[in-house]
Amino acid sequence: MVLNMQAKWQWTGLLLAVLLGCSGCQSLLPQAQGLATTTWHAQEYQRQDQLEVQWNKHSFSFLLYQQQQGQKLDMLALSLTGQQLFKLSFNGQKVQVEQRIEQMKLLPFEFVVRDILYATYPNFAQLQPHNVQVKTVQVKSVAQTQSIFINQQHVLNILHQDAVIELDNLQVPYQMVISALHDRLETTE
Repeated sequence: MVLNMQAKWQWTGLLLAVLLGCSGCQSLLPQAQGLATTTWHAQEYQRQDQLEVQWNKHSFSFLLYQQQQGQKLDMLALSLTGQQLFKLSFNGQKVQVEQRIEQMKLLPFEFVVRDILYATYPNFAQLQPHNVQVKTVQVKSVAQTQSIFINQQHVLNILHQDAVIELDNLQVPYQMVISALHDRLETTE
């Protein structure tokens, strides 16, 4: 009886250790290849968009503000009612999530940032090493499609039309529509 109870405690301890070890399971998500770049440079950049995302049987919309001063690119997402959803930064090497609400905890931020940068950041694909290939096709005079290949694997489709960009991530998978905001919010300092 004592040996049986001791074995149960060992199994319980082992199970607890495994569960605690997996509490940071976001780190177990695959890394987003094609994100880090050695040629990231300091510049001034600002962009504001409305995003609509379809992911994991969920659909949500938010406003995304991108601002780069120097080496650091900040991204701030707000709900359409103004609630802060997440705040993160990218330094050319990695994504640092600074804040996020509980519902956004499992969102694959590295993939989201990578895909937004390929779609909106000036010449982001040219900052990547030789393992990234972009195939561009002009569709009539109003649209352009880009297929992104990383290590010869097709990972992302981007359709550019006027002020709307449609993303289709083939890895995670998710879809995103990015609509540029022309009425920009001004910051006062």
